[in-house]
Amino acid sequence: MELEALQQIHSDVRALGAEIVVLTPELERYTRALHKKLNLTFDILTDLHLNVASQFRLVFTLPDYLRDLYKSFGSTLDRFHDEPEYRLPVPARYVVDKLGTIRSADVNADYTVRSEPSETLKQLQRLAGS
Repeated sequence: MELEALQQIHSDVRALGAEIVVLTPELERYTRALHKKLNLTFDILTDLHLNVASQFRLVFTLPDYLRDLYKSFGSTLDRFHDEPEYRLPVPARYVVDKLGTIRSADVNADYTVRSEPSETLKQLQRLAGS
């Protein structure tokens, strides 16, 4: 799971003077239990109504057939995300420097394809070394 993999590198990230912050459309009442269950030491913030993801143009709306499929499996994004239009964010990971400049972006519309957290750690190490 992505959060568990990020937790594994969190102490190394902090040692470099950086921080991991996760944004999710899930409401806090759902992420709070997950945060505790996984014993995470970084923050999970709620991107209510996908406002931040929208600013990065990382939002897509599920087509009707996928909406119906999600509902048939009992998944109700409208309840978990307070998002009645069944919009989702495109998974993305950014490395942002202290001045707010994005130094690295890993964005893939296919949520099953994500870079390894160790690659993000290497990017941070290179940034810290320059």
